[in-house]
Amino acid sequence: MAKILYLVPGVGLSRDEQKRREGLANSFLTQEKNSVAVEAVDEGPISIESTIEEAMSVGGILKKVAEAQDRYDAIIIGCAGDPGLAAARELSSIPVIGPIEASFHLACLLGESFTMVTVLDSIIPAIWRSLRDYGLEHKCASVRAIDFPVLEMHKDPEGVARALLRESREAVDDDGAAGIVMGCMSMAFMLVDEKIRMELGAPIINPAKASVKTAEMLLSLGLKQSRVTYPEPDYKKLGLTIFPGLKAR
Repeated sequence: MAKILYLVPGVGLSRDEQKRREGLANSFLTQEKNSVAVEAVDEGPISIESTIEEAMSVGGILKKVAEAQDRYDAIIIGCAGDPGLAAARELSSIPVIGPIEASFHLACLLGESFTMVTVLDSIIPAIWRSLRDYGLEHKCASVRAIDFPVLEMHKDPEGVARALLRESREAVDDDGAAGIVMGCMSMAFMLVDEKIRMELGAPIINPAKASVKTAEMLLSLGLKQSRVTYPEPDYKKLGLTIFPGLKAR
């Protein structure tokens, strides 16, 4: 039995929404014996729509990653910007999955190029930086936005679906995209992909589903991040300063 932590990197999620997402995340599992728990960090922004808010979220993420090592078998960083992913992988002795990194690579398996459809124009430059960091800029046809703030999407789910379909169609028709990556975890947990996939004609990847199944796959194969790329930190020094009581794994 594998226990997976889906870590929400902010403080804006209500308890009811947290439980709803936990139920959905467990429905994405391939193996019934596995489980997903959704937990939020104790500090950070109420939503992430800028590089500033991404940076604000990382401290809380790393504290939770350190605490989770003995309780879980894998961790998903529940934000489409994958904030703090490299640092979390260095800190962690268990697999750490970035939903958008996993989704980008899945998109590359399905077609020559992809478009990421995010929430607001303000986050688009950060997405292009992530694509360059992942070495996948040449595979991305475009990055588009639906012009819905994260905290407003739940008020108009049909409007979100229409906007995602519009931007996805234009990405395929005008930008040459062969697939679509949904660029927001709140959008992902609205299951907007299920509302429009039959109308699109190109695969649409939901990062919530992709990250849960990627975590399961890595665990089933006995794989985790390489210590060559993500070297083990000086746990003793970190335990004396940033993470009191942190022990070597």
